[in-house]
Amino acid sequence: MKDVVIFSPSRLSLYTICVTELLRRNGFNIKAIVVRKLFNPNRFLFEIKRDGFRLIQKIWKKIFLRKRAYTYSNYETIKDLMKIENIHFSKVDDFQKNFKIPVLYCKNLNDARVIDTLKQSEPDIVVFTGGGLLRNNVLKNSGDGVLNCHAGVLPHYRGMDVIEWAIFEEHFDRIGITVHFMDNGIDTGDIIQIEKINIEQCENITHLRNKFEPMMCRLMVNACIDYFEGKRKRIKQNLCDGKQFFMMHPRLKKIAENKMKKVVLL
Repeated sequence: MKDVVIFSPSRLSLYTICVTELLRRNGFNIKAIVVRKLFNPNRFLFEIKRDGFRLIQKIWKKIFLRKRAYTYSNYETIKDLMKIENIHFSKVDDFQKNFKIPVLYCKNLNDARVIDTLKQSEPDIVVFTGGGLLRNNVLKNSGDGVLNCHAGVLPHYRGMDVIEWAIFEEHFDRIGITVHFMDNGIDTGDIIQIEKINIEQCENITHLRNKFEPMMCRLMVNACIDYFEGKRKRIKQNLCDGKQFFMMHPRLKKIAENKMKKVVLL
């Protein structure tokens, strides 16, 4: 049985809830769940500066709508995953209530309290389900490392909006998910697994992103299992093979949407 600490961006994260429960069911010992506080002025100012109006849309979907944000579709959403797997938890605190898994709230995942928790827990691995960039003190106290699921094919697409950028550049064979270990860079750590995704069932980029969510849950859990069974090896990235992308301008995103529609209609 491997010891795991989970990093979470929010007590209401459906992604955190699904990954935590599926890891627990597969025999992983969840030592602690570290959660960033939602209502932190510094966090809000940083994210509104970075994301602008998109932050409001993100908050509305992930905090207020949650499962109600997903309507019927011909592909699996995270809402469907929770129904299929019989996951009924509504917040991260339910793991403490039902299984006595400690839940630690912090302003920042690099807080001294987080590092103390890692030193006390001595996890074999940390599973990252969101929450911001990590510093050396966190990385070096995370057992084999911090495992992340990136919604893009590494090393080609690092950073933000990489689904949109791959479509915009018409690299339809480079749309997918990468499980990798985090390091000091942006999506530059060792790769564990890459899963390519076909976009043809999705009408638009929003639907495609919805399709990614349950796949990321399953892939993260399966990658953890395979890694500790020796079926997955760490593959170093060549930094020259890709580049970091940033938030896409709405006009460019509209062009990407049109390019996607043409592919789906073929």
